[in-house]
Amino acid sequence: MAITSKGKGWELRNSIWMLWAILTFGFFNYVSFYYISFRVKQKKWFFAALLYSSIFITTMVINNIFSEEHWMLDAGAVFLIVGWAVSIIHVFKIRPEYLLRLEAKTASGHKEREIQSLRKQITREYGGTVKSPSTVAPVQQTVKEKPEDTIQLIDINTASEDEIAGVPGIGALFAKKVVEARSRANGFTSFDHFVEVLAIKPHLAEKMRPFLVFPEETENSSLEKSEGRIVDF
Repeated sequence: MAITSKGKGWELRNSIWMLWAILTFGFFNYVSFYYISFRVKQKKWFFAALLYSSIFITTMVINNIFSEEHWMLDAGAVFLIVGWAVSIIHVFKIRPEYLLRLEAKTASGHKEREIQSLRKQITREYGGTVKSPSTVAPVQQTVKEKPEDTIQLIDINTASEDEIAGVPGIGALFAKKVVEARSRANGFTSFDHFVEVLAIKPHLAEKMRPFLVFPEETENSSLEKSEGRIVDF
């Protein structure tokens, strides 16, 4: 039966610390108690770790000082084995309490508070700012691809007023003048003729030029195509 709401799998993963007490024959059983006292901040288990450490140290001292006294060596070994047996019983007894304390600590966000406290300490020591990952906006390099300029060519002599108004530099009001001038001139023969009739300023004329088509350009284009054609007789 599970002790916590985390389930048996979580409880088994967080019970590996018991192996230091069970499998080390009393030589490193104190490691189990140091570990859990650190994880859940319990002084009583820290004092238990000190007790089992003292048993191990005492046994080692006896072996060194009374190395020639066999009965003392036997007494030291018995002392160590008894401490080992007691520690095994001890870890099984405190395991439920440890798991419940660990579950409560995890749910309370205690670890996050410790990290925040550490950040503040580092900030005071170094005089900088340490931001938490949640407050640091990920740096994203947004590359806006500029679409290729698509030029819609307008035949100035056949285009409607709305089409002419869409040409950069012309607009709705000037498009009306273009249509009226086109009617009076019976069509524009060239770009220069268009600029001259409407008295268009040079900088505006250059802005309009890429979008306008005139009869002379159409004829030149047709001529270039015909000159490049090979005729077989």
